[in-house]
Amino acid sequence: MRINSYGEKPLSTLEMGMTIVSMLVGVGVLTLPRSVATYTSSFDGWISILLAGGIALLAGWLVSKVAVRAGNKNFLDYSVTLVGRPFTYLIAALQFSYFLGFCSYETRAIANISKQYLFDRTPVEYISLVFILVVVYGVSGSRSGLLRLNILFLPSVLIMIVIVVCFGYRWFEFGNLKPFMITPPIGIAQGMKEVIYSLLGFEIILYYIVFMERPEKAPRAVMSGIALTVFIYLVIYQLVIGIFSNIGAMNIVYPTIELAKEIQFPGNFFERFESLFFVIWIMTIYNTAAMGFDLANECLSFMFKKLSKRYRLLIISPIAYLICMTPGDMSQFATLGNIISYLAMLSGVLLPVSLLMFGGKKNNKEEKANDKSGA
Repeated sequence: MRINSYGEKPLSTLEMGMTIVSMLVGVGVLTLPRSVATYTSSFDGWISILLAGGIALLAGWLVSKVAVRAGNKNFLDYSVTLVGRPFTYLIAALQFSYFLGFCSYETRAIANISKQYLFDRTPVEYISLVFILVVVYGVSGSRSGLLRLNILFLPSVLIMIVIVVCFGYRWFEFGNLKPFMITPPIGIAQGMKEVIYSLLGFEIILYYIVFMERPEKAPRAVMSGIALTVFIYLVIYQLVIGIFSNIGAMNIVYPTIELAKEIQFPGNFFERFESLFFVIWIMTIYNTAAMGFDLANECLSFMFKKLSKRYRLLIISPIAYLICMTPGDMSQFATLGNIISYLAMLSGVLLPVSLLMFGGKKNNKEEKANDKSGA
């Protein structure tokens, strides 16, 4: 066998775009229609989705520019050259909290959904523990191989979405989309906030750009991944509102799964389609949770360089499980999601973009100083 296996080959721009989509399309697509319908009326949530998508595209472009400017360096190593090691430790701690919290949130979400639809007699604690252990097993291997899982699983997810959309239109009622444009601006803005939360995750480009074959193409990969995700959200939202109406979507915890339950194939040759849908979606959520756990491990390795990977995983896996089990009900679970979203915007978007601006000013000062010394 060759020493350099296929899994160690650099990722193309398309493959990195698929990785971004896998990170974004997780639990969010299962709950987004309900979240948007809560603050908007009729079908007006499409405005929130498109506006939030535009903001996410801009933020993704800026963050990917930070990753490109870092070159072959790790993002945290690049930050050290700009603002020094003490401030970079703060950034690493914030990003560690975000990525670990993200992994815990995805784990608790899949445990809640599994208990509701598959394992109604199994405690959430056991489901979460098993899922965390599988995530730790996946992260223990090659990081490049972990990214290849996105390329392996994403086509199945996209095919599943196409099937749901094609067969779901049999119950679509255009009247559920009317009347148009009746939501006040504050409702549109609140809906945008929920969509933006679901579009966070493209910050992984800060760390995974080193696996790209052509790192300079990172902005294209990020923007294409965000654009495809926004399109998926828009199609699913339209279908949910057209079938269940806005009021119905507001009162269904997981509208997308309920949508899959309505799917019936001609001749009834395949029953309980939602079981297959859920199995496919578990693979997607596994990818997002594993990447979050992997990047939490990467941040910890920067702060504690002498710790081996095995010990780092042994340290953070119980912490992830404790965070996962902290929420006692759905209200506390939603609060945990909001905290993680705030951490994502601070550590994954605002701080890297600030470094981009600071780095540009620093380079300009160095160029002026060089020009003066040359003169």
